[in-house]
Amino acid sequence: MKRLVDAGALRGENVWLEEGALATLETAMAQALGGVDIHLAFYVGVPSPQQKVTAQVLTPAGRPLAYAKIATSPLAQAAIEAEWRTLLRLSGSLRGKVPEVLDWFPWRGGKVLLITSGPEHVGPKKLSSVHSSFCESLLLSSAEENVFGESPMWARMKQTLLRLNTDLPDTLAALYDRALQRLSEELGPVLLPLSLAHRDFAPWNTRLGPDGLFVFDWERAEQGVVPLYDVFHFRAIQAALSQRRGYRPDRRFLEHLLRRLWPEGHRHLPYLYLAYLVDMSLVYSEAQIAAPGVGEQRVWRWFVGQIDAFLKEGSPL
Repeated sequence: MKRLVDAGALRGENVWLEEGALATLETAMAQALGGVDIHLAFYVGVPSPQQKVTAQVLTPAGRPLAYAKIATSPLAQAAIEAEWRTLLRLSGSLRGKVPEVLDWFPWRGGKVLLITSGPEHVGPKKLSSVHSSFCESLLLSSAEENVFGESPMWARMKQTLLRLNTDLPDTLAALYDRALQRLSEELGPVLLPLSLAHRDFAPWNTRLGPDGLFVFDWERAEQGVVPLYDVFHFRAIQAALSQRRGYRPDRRFLEHLLRRLWPEGHRHLPYLYLAYLVDMSLVYSEAQIAAPGVGEQRVWRWFVGQIDAFLKEGSPL
């Protein structure tokens, strides 16, 4: 439907904007960009508890200057504040590979994050050397050794499951319990490099420029995450959206990158993948409970199915 609207074959719904509020917003952004004349084009995000509006900042001739993320709900404000902090943190180590923060300001009870737009070319849909290079740079710039059972990722998964348990179907709560028990046994005592991960690393969040891969939308980023998390997600989220059955991660690509990031980690590869599946499934579980029926239920079911298959049939790796 989005493609039909873009092509002009289908009209979207009209949205009425308050003139005074729009003028105030344009003035604030123009000042942050040096007082240039600008126009705004708006995109309303995918329905979710963290839903926000993104504005593309354009010159009168239509050349993109920047992007602005506008959040009004508490959850959306928390999400873009997390992105603001992450981008400031990465501004040195990954300069030219992530958006630069141009401004961060309050607006009508909400928050606005103004960032650079980055290269124009869309990033590749298939994993390649530019993806492995980016993931390697991200891990090396943020890695800290820790025992997985004492890691922020493990604590977050346990806390999320505890918080959601009463709202989950009994079968799903039991599945998560079994998965966490397996992770505790197989990965819990392992010392490994934990790093910052994007956690929404996908083709639509990347561009390709002179400095290699450029990655935006850092709202879900977390520190203390297992190696290969973003590489797992890059292919898995595409498989989930297309409802691909019998999906198997690209073991050759994963092992090649793991040798560079954590050479002794090859024997733990299946459980790194299980940790990713559980964490991502819990993200979708939390979203469904916060806003039932909103968002990608089929994607949530796909991740749950992957965990179930792993526990019943063994790792696909």
